[in-house]
Amino acid sequence: MNFKQVNLKTLFFKLNQHEKFEQYRKLWHKTSAYKILTDFPLHLDIELSGICNLKCVSCFQNGLIEGKLGFMSFDLYKQIINEGLEKGLCAIKLQIRGESFLHPNFFECIAYAKEKGILDVQVTTNGTLLNNDNIQKILDSKLDAIILSVDSHHEDSFKQKKHLKNYTTVEQSIKSLLEQRKKQCKLSPWVRLRSSIAKCDSNSFDRAKDYLKKKFPEADVYIVGKIHDFRDNKDSYIDLNTNYYLAPCSYLMQRLAIFWNGDVTTCCMDYNNRFKLGNVTSQNIDDIWLSSKMNSFRKIHYDQQRSTMPICKHCHACTKIKTDKEVQDITKRHFMDTVNE
Repeated sequence: MNFKQVNLKTLFFKLNQHEKFEQYRKLWHKTSAYKILTDFPLHLDIELSGICNLKCVSCFQNGLIEGKLGFMSFDLYKQIINEGLEKGLCAIKLQIRGESFLHPNFFECIAYAKEKGILDVQVTTNGTLLNNDNIQKILDSKLDAIILSVDSHHEDSFKQKKHLKNYTTVEQSIKSLLEQRKKQCKLSPWVRLRSSIAKCDSNSFDRAKDYLKKKFPEADVYIVGKIHDFRDNKDSYIDLNTNYYLAPCSYLMQRLAIFWNGDVTTCCMDYNNRFKLGNVTSQNIDDIWLSSKMNSFRKIHYDQQRSTMPICKHCHACTKIKTDKEVQDITKRHFMDTVNE
């Protein structure tokens, strides 16, 4: 397994922001195909908050996380961004396990990344903390993308936590964000709505997607997928081994996940940090990225041996559908609408 290694800083030298973004997206697709390896991750998932304000039944926040959770210090966050910019980092998502809007410096974190020149800054949120003040701050923040979950399990948890009978507060906040973005003629953030459903036959899939489109017509992308089982010793999809092939995971070639305390792993599926790749408080990110452990993971996936790895063998990410026609049609429609995170 000999990947052509690409030096990001050299590649991006003297490019303007538009040209750099185009190169970044080309690299994103080449790395996902295991054709090249960049000398630094193209993307970092950064956990501003390990804490969440909901405890959804199907989520790892509902009793599966073993370690302490907290907020990333602003100094550590700036250290990560500064190192990334020095090495050619292109994109960040400010969320892994928790709700980022809980972080006391959330909007300062967005501003710092954009001021430093990060091309693509995204956040995933359950939407429960959206209010008029936060909506305007989002629109003024230069945030590139916001991914909002519109799920029945979020609804149930929200009602239980807030002792409310309906979910209209969250749905109205999402509508307000979309309406204000249009009214103010803002081009960003683009808004992706995501819903996970327990039953993913064609009728259920279409109903869920139609609901999102009719309820939130101003959104940019609509995604409907299956509810995940996040137990790390269970398949995330009940039919994972029946209807899917475990393809090499593109995450290993594109991104790393950094928890609130600096611990590094591959992605949110390793929510208890079983892989223990390192910690950015004492190691450089590129040393972790190019480490023998990460390269061993890449080789295992590249050699089609993903099923031998804990966590990865149960994960739905970067799987390929088998030939069953209905399952194939549903999955094809789902992925055609998916924009790379």
